[in-house]
Amino acid sequence: MKKAISCLLLFVFMLGMCSCGQTQQAEEFNLDLDSLYDGSSVDLDGYECIIIQSFDLEQPFCYPLDTLMSDAVLKRMSDIGKEYNCTVTLTAEPNSYLEGTITKVYSGVHVADIGYTHQPSKLVQASVLQPLDILRDYVDYMDSEKFGSLGMLEIGMKNGVPHTVSPVAWPGKQMSYTYNIFSVNEDIISRYGKVDPRDYYENGEWTWATFETVLPDYQIDDGEFKATAVNFTWGLIDLAFVNGANLIKVDDAGNAKPALDSAVIAETFDWFSNLYKRYPDCIGVLGYNEMTSGFLAGEIVMAQTSFSHMMGDIVYEMGNYGIVPMPCGPNGTYGEWPCAISDFDSFGIYINAVQPDGAAMVINRMCDPIEGYETLNDLQDYASGIFYDKRDVEFFTTYLKNARWNYWTVGIFDYFGNAKTEAIKGASSSEIIEKYAPAASELVEEYVVPNYEFIKQYEEYRKD
Repeated sequence: MKKAISCLLLFVFMLGMCSCGQTQQAEEFNLDLDSLYDGSSVDLDGYECIIIQSFDLEQPFCYPLDTLMSDAVLKRMSDIGKEYNCTVTLTAEPNSYLEGTITKVYSGVHVADIGYTHQPSKLVQASVLQPLDILRDYVDYMDSEKFGSLGMLEIGMKNGVPHTVSPVAWPGKQMSYTYNIFSVNEDIISRYGKVDPRDYYENGEWTWATFETVLPDYQIDDGEFKATAVNFTWGLIDLAFVNGANLIKVDDAGNAKPALDSAVIAETFDWFSNLYKRYPDCIGVLGYNEMTSGFLAGEIVMAQTSFSHMMGDIVYEMGNYGIVPMPCGPNGTYGEWPCAISDFDSFGIYINAVQPDGAAMVINRMCDPIEGYETLNDLQDYASGIFYDKRDVEFFTTYLKNARWNYWTVGIFDYFGNAKTEAIKGASSSEIIEKYAPAASELVEEYVVPNYEFIKQYEEYRKD
């Protein structure tokens, strides 16, 4: 195999969970950090900053212990202590997403100053994290190069205010739980002389129209060997996004409204329904575990999956694989490849942090690029040990730019899962929308619409 096992281990970090937190009441510090902080010289006067993570301590910040990246982030903690005259300590609540900290914080227990988890939405919805708008002087969440695009902020947003940021500049953190990619069995493609889907992608031809053409071509049955052309493992939200869909629309008065009944979403549902009707033998709908077994056994040519799941399972077992995004729909913008992310490694500050301003400074410094990996080329060099083709590396390190959160923890993602189930049964888009859109639209009204003003502000900010 092309990649060394030590390099592969660096990418398993998305699969970690969480441990038990500190319970003692922390001492209060009353520092005037506004007067101390000038952007370059900070003295936190011995501040003890505790970070609790939702992975065991064998995976600091979800990097396996004693690897290049875990050494780098632990050194970063030590460096911050020396630079800022403070102590930064890492503790853990493994096998959870820090849910155990919620009741402790409610009861007044100081668990930690900073929480680090790849499912921050639970903490945000429970209102145990500080809103970051009041701390923007110390952690500028609008810096997309450092903290990620709108989708990264949206995971930790409530009522239009970000509560978390993500260390997207760290090597490997370009990976997330997002299901807008197909993993490709390149051995089958090569053995049967098929056009590599990466060639279609590179040539500007990876569209719904092309997909309809290649789907029966990728179906393999030579009398001795069979392989299903594609497995759609999750719902249809990513297909809708690459067709230009959005969860909200804006009326003539400038008000945001749910858009789950939009023409592009209806078109997506009908396209998938008709595709399945025409090629039922070419399309599998196995769940993740069954899909993974089938893909590794060579029974599936292309499988809808995520980078995090690829790195956790597929790369250990398969000798030659590729990746391509969902094919672009007729109303989408080719090359943008928007995706709907579920989770992402994120930092947040607890509402009873000893010193929120100091914690924000620590997060800001923690999220700086790792020394030696400051540029996109550096990140791509780091990722090149995982993939067999430079196109895979380029896609891996850039695809999150147009990511949006799928709001799965509040039920909106289920709308698109139900749509896939109904489309397979032959239901039309009008039937699906009539049955499921009203309830899902109420959730959009409750959770997405309140974020619209910030979303608009962010998009305008990035244009400037």
